[in-house]
Amino acid sequence: MNPTPDKQAPAPPPSEAARELVRRGRAAMRLFDIEGYEQAVPLLREAIEQAPDHAPAYAALAETYSYWGFRREIAGFDSQHLYDMALENANVALTLAPDLAECHRAMAVALRRGTASDPQRRKAEVTTALDLAPDDPETLWEHWRAFGYEPDDPGLRRALELEPGLCGAHIDLGAVYCERGEIEAAVRELTKALQINPRNSLAYYDLAMSLDRKGHSAVALDILKRIAKMHPGDPLIETGVEFLEAKPCPAPRP
Repeated sequence: MNPTPDKQAPAPPPSEAARELVRRGRAAMRLFDIEGYEQAVPLLREAIEQAPDHAPAYAALAETYSYWGFRREIAGFDSQHLYDMALENANVALTLAPDLAECHRAMAVALRRGTASDPQRRKAEVTTALDLAPDDPETLWEHWRAFGYEPDDPGLRRALELEPGLCGAHIDLGAVYCERGEIEAAVRELTKALQINPRNSLAYYDLAMSLDRKGHSAVALDILKRIAKMHPGDPLIETGVEFLEAKPCPAPRP
């Protein structure tokens, strides 16, 4: 029997191969580094080709584009095209599955930066996501970010209890501690991030800046010079090296 004009036949469930592509894409994205984003995008695009109605694939792709855009933005590159693609894919995800928490979270992440940035809608979307999935670590983390980055927030603590390997949350928390002058706590969180992903250049940069604020500029510079060899041409790392090299050397001890 053919569907009536006002009703659509339900989409066939995604194949296990498509689901596996999404799992692999999300795993790459959750490294929260440039290499991970570069790996995630083709995997998620292939998942969408295989299962065009699979909302989680669009949600994961939206988050990947948004995170990648921010990483490019802080390195001084234009990122609007990535933010545009993040929003486009988040809209598709929500259209396909308006009752799925990760689709609302993806929209919240997509609304974080760029010309379409909307702090109030971002809060509303991630609140809806949290209502739908109150124990999802990534949603708890995004809720924390949308509502102010308070380091003692119980939601963030809950997220890290549920998933200690959430690399991006440790990087964010380390940056917050550094800004507050709580350097030992910052170093602790950034070290955890690097234990999860030892190649994460943003975590190394934040660690170096934290150590510099503690007075360990030489150690910080050594870290960034070493990471510059791992990530040649990364403007963020190059800027950090230039900043630390320009600092006056401490007077020798008598």
